[in-house]
Amino acid sequence: MENPQADNDPNVRPLTFADPLTDELLKYSLRTQLESLFKTEMTIQQRQHQLQQSFVEAITLVLADKSAKHQQLVAAFEQMYESATQSMALAELSQELLTRQYVSSSGLIMSPLNCRHTIKDVYRIQGYVRGIDLAIKQQLRQKSVVNVLYPACGPFAPLLLPLLKYYQQHGQIKAGQLKVTLLDIQAGAILSLRQLVSDLEITDYICDIVEQDATEYIPEQSIDLLILEAMQHGFTREGQLSIAKHLVHYLDLEGSLIPQQVSVRGIMVIGETEFSHQWQSAAFTHSLNVDPTAQADRIELGEIFKVNKSSLLKAQPIALDGGIKVLTANQLTIPKGIEDMPQRILAIYAHIHTYGQETVQQYDSGITHPRPDMSFYIDAQPNQIDHPYFVANSGDTVQFFYQLTGLPGFIASKL
Repeated sequence: MENPQADNDPNVRPLTFADPLTDELLKYSLRTQLESLFKTEMTIQQRQHQLQQSFVEAITLVLADKSAKHQQLVAAFEQMYESATQSMALAELSQELLTRQYVSSSGLIMSPLNCRHTIKDVYRIQGYVRGIDLAIKQQLRQKSVVNVLYPACGPFAPLLLPLLKYYQQHGQIKAGQLKVTLLDIQAGAILSLRQLVSDLEITDYICDIVEQDATEYIPEQSIDLLILEAMQHGFTREGQLSIAKHLVHYLDLEGSLIPQQVSVRGIMVIGETEFSHQWQSAAFTHSLNVDPTAQADRIELGEIFKVNKSSLLKAQPIALDGGIKVLTANQLTIPKGIEDMPQRILAIYAHIHTYGQETVQQYDSGITHPRPDMSFYIDAQPNQIDHPYFVANSGDTVQFFYQLTGLPGFIASKL
C-alpha cells in the first residue's frame, strides 16, 4: 500500500534497501545500549551514585599535583565512559538521532554515537580540564559570576561536566558562581545532555541547554569563557575554526577562549619511521614517549597556521567562486639539500595551549596526532599525468590557505 503521507511530509523518508554499513552501526549502537542497561542490576540511586563518583574520581586524578600513572588514568576514564553511556542509554534516543551524522556548511557533524568516545581521550581531557579550571578561577578573581558557553559539546560535554561535578562535591565553586550554556546542533546530543545533567545532579550550574548550529547562535549576554573543541587531527573535517570565528565576537573584552591558542605545524617525514618504528617499543602513544631518533629524522617546515582570540578577530576570509571562503595562512619555504625529500610525506599536527601552561601536545590525543597529506609532493612527480596533487621543489616558497567549507582543511599554493 502506498503511503500518501510520505509524499507530502519531508520528515518521512521512503523505504530503501538497507545500507550494510548503516545496519552494522545500528547493531553496534543497540548492543552498546543493551550492555549498558543490563550490565548490572542497580537501583536508580546506585547508578547515579556510581556515575557521579566516576566523574569525580577521574577529575581528582586529572587535577592532582602528582601525575597519576597512565593505567590508573585509563581505568578511571573507562569507568567514567561506562557510567555516562548508561545515562545516555536511558535518554531513549531513537536510532536515527543516535547515529545521524552529516556534513554541514562548516564541517563534519559527528553522530552522538561516535562523539561519546571523546570522554575516554585521557590526555585531551586532562589538558583541557586543567586549563578550564585555571581559567574559571582567574575569571572569578575579577567577577562574581562567570558566563560559560560550550558549543558543539556533544552528548557528554566531557571537557566541563566532570569538572562541575568535582566542584560541587568538593564545594570549591558554587553553582551561583557559574552560568553554563551547553550548545549542540544534534537533537540526540541534547537529549543525552539533559539526562546526564539530571543524573549528575548539577542542574543548578546549567543556565541552558540549546539545540542550534553554533555558527548561527547569538548569546543573550557576553561570554566570559568560550570552551571549544570541535577538531580532528590535521585541523580538518570538523568546524572548529568557523565556530570560533563566529562566537569570538561575543567574548567579553576580558573573556577567554579555550584553547587560548592552537599552533598547526608541518613536518616532512619518512612515514614508516614516524608512524611505525617510533612506537614499536612504546607502551602507548604520547608526547613523552616519542623516539629521539625519529624526531631527529623529521624535516621541520614550521608553523602553518595560528589560531587565537586575536587572530580570529582579525581574520578576513577571501571569497572564491562557488561561495567557498578561505583564510590566508603562513608561507613556508621548502628546505634544500635533503637527499631523500622525494620519499618524504607532509604531516600536519596541532599543538594546543588550553590555558596558561596547560597543553595538549603531539600524540597526546587523536586531535594532535600528525596527519599525513598524501597529496603533497616535493621533488617528485605523481604517477598520473593528469593529477590533482600539489607538486613543488626544494627551495620553493609555499603559501598555505585554510578552507572554510563543509570540508575544512589546508590548501597549498606555490608563489
